[in-house]
This record gives sequence, structure tokens and C-alpha cells, in this order.
Amino acid sequence: MNTPRIRPFNRILLAIAALGLGALLVVPIWRIDLVAPQYPEGLFLQIFHDRFDGDVRNINGLNHYIGMGTIENEMFPEFEIMEYVFYLLIGWGLVAVIIGRVSALFTWLMALFAFVLWAMWDMYSWGYNYGHNLDPHAAIKIEGMAYQPPLFGHKKLLNFDAWSLPDTGGWILFAIISIAGIIWFYEWRWPSKKVIASSKKNTTTPVATTVAAIAMLMTSSCAGPGGAPEVAIGKVECASCRMTVVDPQFASAIVTMKGRTYAFDSPECMVQHVAEGAIAEEQVKSWWVCDHAHKSSFIDATKAYYLASPDLHSPMNGNVAGFSSEAERATAEKIYHGTLLTWEEARKELSE
Repeated sequence: MNTPRIRPFNRILLAIAALGLGALLVVPIWRIDLVAPQYPEGLFLQIFHDRFDGDVRNINGLNHYIGMGTIENEMFPEFEIMEYVFYLLIGWGLVAVIIGRVSALFTWLMALFAFVLWAMWDMYSWGYNYGHNLDPHAAIKIEGMAYQPPLFGHKKLLNFDAWSLPDTGGWILFAIISIAGIIWFYEWRWPSKKVIASSKKNTTTPVATTVAAIAMLMTSSCAGPGGAPEVAIGKVECASCRMTVVDPQFASAIVTMKGRTYAFDSPECMVQHVAEGAIAEEQVKSWWVCDHAHKSSFIDATKAYYLASPDLHSPMNGNVAGFSSEAERATAEKIYHGTLLTWEEARKELSE
């Protein structure tokens, strides 16, 4: 007896989901972060389908002292076959779409679950061996101590906080499995006895709405650090002077190459923090200042228009404000009667 057929719109969604697995051949799938007082920026290890990336050299240097092995791509023979595994899963999904029956979708869904379970088991086994098989001649030895990284979530390792979480590829895989699972359940629970191919028929189903919502959620969750940072003005502490960031016209921020946001109570604190070497300039991905004319609205500091005036009264007396347009700066200049500056000129003045 044939199982019910999958509705056309849902088959399109499944085809997109299957092809979406190809992204896992490009983006990192998993990530381990290590944070300690001596590493405020943190160290990170990214796991791609075929390699490790990130601060591998620094992590290996630290691990050497406690007797852990060296992290190398060669220690994971799975890297050699993972590309073909993903090709198999993509092809399996497309075949299920072509067959167009709920039973075919179910087999693909089970294959995805099996892959995830195998990957988690494999990662746990590697972590266990890596954290327990220690060099007895290591410089630092703590009786009974093991250094197995967490499989998922947080774990304290000496003075390091270790976090193990999905990276971009992991969240993409989660979204794909969620989409496939929702469609399978919908088609199994409310099977279509007849597919009506009519332009007058509304083919949008409740499952489509649910999948669209998941897609929107995943898009917002995986948004990159290219947008304006979120700074809790009135609650967060300035990374430089340690005062609370309270002025929504002068609050500033730096986003590093690793995606970490540092908040400052004024542009002068931000500029001086980098000038003093607290953050290496090559680690700065973007600079942000609040638009003086629009409270709490962050703008790209390198593209802002600046006005310097002693009447501006910024928190740390740098007295330089940023504006999103020349027109708004001109309006403010009539009030504060200051000096017009470029980003480079503002940085020079604030760092002196």
C-alpha cells in the first residue's frame, strides 16, 4: 500500500533544505571557546567538515604543559570521508523529494538523525581520549584531573571556562532537521488524499507558516556581527574607565574580529583603550559611536561626522560627538560652536 504523497509546496521546501546541507561544506559546524583571566579575548577552536581552524597553535601550546596531545587534522580520519557523507545526505534528500512520498521523507529524516547521533558519539569519544590520555611527564600534573572538553554547553577546566556549541553549520543542520521533521509530521498526521494542482487553490499550508517562522528565527539568530552592537546603556560597564555607560549620546563600542563587543561610555574611552594597547588595533573589526542627534542609535564611527566643542560635556571630557550626517552636524555646530572633524582627526584629538 502506497503511503500518502507530499504536497507540492512542502516538496519545494524539502528540496531547498536538502540543498542547504551543501552549506556545511563551507562554514564551520562546531565551536569550542576557552576564556580565562589571562585570555580575556578568549581562544576558540572551530571544527569544519574537513579540518580544525581558529587558535589551534595557542591551544596546543597550553595543552602541552598539562600533558594533552597536539590537535592535528590527521587525528580525525573522519575528515577524509565527511565530504562524501554530506553528498550522500544531499542526494538522499533530493531522491526523497523526487519520490514525493511520506515514507521516503521518513527514511531521509532518520538518516539525518543517525548522522547527528554518530557525530556526537564520535566527538564525545575523541574528547574523552583527548582529555584522559595525558603525558605522565607533563610539566603540570594534578592527581585525578582530566581535561575532557564539554560535549555541549559549559564546563570549568582549571581556570578556563570552556564552551562547546554549534557554529553556523550546526545551526543550519538543526534548522534543516526541524523543517524536515515538521513537514513529515504534518504530512503523516494530515495526509493529502488528492493533490489539487490548480492556480486557484491556496497551496500555503500551516506547516509552511511554521517553517517560515523557523527560517526567520534562524536567520536572525545567525546574523553576523556586521550590524550595530547591542549595548545595555545604564547597565553595562565601560571597558576602559569601569564607569557605568549611561549617556545615550556618547556611548561607544568596539566589535572585535572574534565577535566580542566592548562597550565604552564615550568615544575618548574607546579610542584611548586601543591607543594604550588594551585591544590590538588589528583585532578591531568595527568601531561604533552613538549618533548625538539620535540617542542610543549606534552608527559606524569610521563614517560619522564629528564635532569637537567644550560645550558638549562628554562623560570623560573628550567633548567630541559623532553625527550620522553633515546636516545634523551643521545644526549642532550652530548650538555648540565647535570644530568640525573627520574620523581620523577625531581619533588623533581623543588619543592625545
